[in-house]
Amino acid sequence: MKRFYRRKNGKKGGRPPMDGLSTFIIPELNTVILTETQYNKLLEKYGKTLLQKALEILDSWLLSQGGNKYKGKNNYAHLRSDGWVINEARTAVN
Repeated sequence: MKRFYRRKNGKKGGRPPMDGLSTFIIPELNTVILTETQYNKLLEKYGKTLLQKALEILDSWLLSQGGNKYKGKNNYAHLRSDGWVINEARTAVN
């Protein structure tokens, strides 16, 4: 059964509610936003060293952007297994 989420205006569609309203604070990273569930999934998938390096790369890239394009938004999509962040981290770790 397909679920539809209603936006505040009553129309169907939109993103499903986030699994947690609070973000997970990652020490020494200023701009990367993840929920605790997302962080734990990534930790299980990539391991601690690769994930830490990927988060550092993503944090420095977000800081270099300067604009508000990604400010305050969840960054889980940047950490896909075929994405540039993970590929850069794999290159840096090896």
